Amino acid sequence: MVRSAATLMRERGIHGVGLREIVTHSGGPRGSLGRYFPGGKTQLMTEAIDVALAELFDEVDRALTEVETFADAIGAIVAPWRRLLVDHDFALGCPLAATVVDAADNDYLRVHVSELLARWQASVADVYVKFGDPPAVADEQSTLLLTALEGALILARARRSTEPLDTVERYFASRASARKPETGPSRNS
Repeated sequence: MVRSAATLMRERGIHGVGLREIVTHSGGPRGSLGRYFPGGKTQLMTEAIDVALAELFDEVDRALTEVETFADAIGAIVAPWRRLLVDHDFALGCPLAATVVDAADNDYLRVHVSELLARWQASVADVYVKFGDPPAVADEQSTLLLTALEGALILARARRSTEPLDTVERYFASRASARKPETGPSRNS
């Protein structure tokens, strides 16, 4: 049910998905909702967001341990999102964006998503630090990259094209040429 909730939320947003639809999509018994999710839809959606992002974050984290250049790191950050869009015919988007847009009236979900976004931003900032930026600059740059990436995901779904993601990747990877010359991660990482 959690995976079904994640898929449906990424397609339609939180308000666009009812509990009955999740049960039907998952093929599970309706009675299990109350048993396994006593916190109702909020609990189910929270777990769905966590599952969807855990897989993506794990993939990105693994890829980032192997990158040797800043441009490769940007590619590793963007690649899973591109694959998600293509593999699901542009039907699935970011569960964080879907939640923020739909859950403005649900403080629990909003705070949870804010914490996940902060974790994601910190992970991206670590990439900038790894390749030589001071923490304050890394924090600013990670904010810009995540902002651009979220916008690109929306444009990509609307256009049914990876071009917006490709543009974000090219733009941020090209910033490497404006940075100090790279020979790999900085020695203090």
